[in-house]
Amino acid sequence: MKTISRLFLALLCGCFLISGICEAADSQQPPILSINGSGTAQGTPDEATISLGVITHAHSAEAAQSENAASSQAIENALADLGIAKKDIRTQNYSFYPDYSRDNDDVNVIVGYTVSNTILVRVDDVNAVGEVIDAALKNGANNINSLEFSIKNTDALRRTALKSAVDDAREKAEIIASSLGKSIVGVQSVSENTNMFRPRSNGIMLMAASKAMDSTPIEAGTLTMTADVHIDFIIAN
Repeated sequence: MKTISRLFLALLCGCFLISGICEAADSQQPPILSINGSGTAQGTPDEATISLGVITHAHSAEAAQSENAASSQAIENALADLGIAKKDIRTQNYSFYPDYSRDNDDVNVIVGYTVSNTILVRVDDVNAVGEVIDAALKNGANNINSLEFSIKNTDALRRTALKSAVDDAREKAEIIASSLGKSIVGVQSVSENTNMFRPRSNGIMLMAASKAMDSTPIEAGTLTMTADVHIDFIIAN
C-alpha cells in the first residue's frame, strides 16, 4: 500500500513539473519589433461650402431688417438660377443689434441698427464656385466669410493612405530586422489611425468692393489624407 502511495505521489509531482515547464514555455514571448508607419493619399475636391455675409445698416430697425431680407432673397433667387438647390442653402447665423454713438454729454445714444445674416451655400460643382460668389456679390452679399473645399466620398483615399502606411512600416521593419540578422516571421498586433483631412479653407474676405471685379478666380487644388499604423512584428533568427 505504501509503495502504491509513493508511486502515486511521484506521478502527481511529475505532472506538476511538466505543467510548470509548459507554462514557462508559454510565458516566453517571441521577439517583437515595434514599428510606426505613415502614409498619405491626395484627392481632388468635389464640393465646396461658401459662407456669405449680408450686412445692412439703417436708421430704423424696420428698414435694416427689410433691406437685409430683400438682399438675402435676391441672393437666394440668383443662386437658384445657377442651379443651387434650396436644400443646399441655409441660414447659419442671424443677428440684430443697435448702433450706438456718444452725444455731447458722453451718453450712449442709438443712431441706427445693424442686421447681419450669414448664408451657408453648398456647391456640388467646384468649377462653379467663382460664379456663385460673383452672383452673391452682385445681389446683395457684402462679405464672403469663408470658402471650404472637401471630398464627398473618402473611402478610396482612406484605403490608399492605410496601404501606404502599412508598406512604410513593413519596409522599416525589414531593414531593421535584416540589420540585426533576423527576419520577420509574423505580426502580433496592429493599430491604426486615419486622419481625415480638414476641409481646406480659403480665408477670403471679399467685401463689396469685389463687385468691381470681372470675375472671381477660384482654384480647388488638392486635399491630403494621412494614416498612421503601429505594428508589432514577430522576428526570429
